Amino acid sequence: MTSVQAPTTSSLPSTPSAGALCTVWLAALLLTSLALPFVFLPMEAHWAHMVFHLIGIPLCLAGVVLLARIRHSSASRTIRVMTWIDTAFFIGWLIGHLGELMVVLGHGGAHADEEVFDNPVHSSFAALAVPSWMLAVVGSMMLLVTIGIVSLRHRRHR
Repeated sequence: MTSVQAPTTSSLPSTPSAGALCTVWLAALLLTSLALPFVFLPMEAHWAHMVFHLIGIPLCLAGVVLLARIRHSSASRTIRVMTWIDTAFFIGWLIGHLGELMVVLGHGGAHADEEVFDNPVHSSFAALAVPSWMLAVVGSMMLLVTIGIVSLRHRRHR
């Protein structure tokens, strides 16, 4: 009678850690965040502005969640601090999206015309959203580079 042995841990393929998967998702979110304004805002359709905000809100929320997961799975103090900073940028962008969306919905939603851009409340929220978006994108890029450097240094010291 032959016995079946369980595979040893060295023979199993290595699976990426939760932090590594979150890092990949953060990179995908970064690319989507970069493309979003360039896809929807130049459109002439009235609905595009509202859809921009409807897609941007879950992106911001996903960014906050991913950054929290990266922060909790990282042993690096630098990465943890950078995730807090980037989280603040994503929250600022989220607040801007929410405020702008409320103004758009109050001016006809998908049928809102270009006059909504002249609304002072919309302009105020846009003044928060645009720099927050730029800072979130730059902060995410810097965070991804830092994660790469920290992981390379960690591998080299093993």
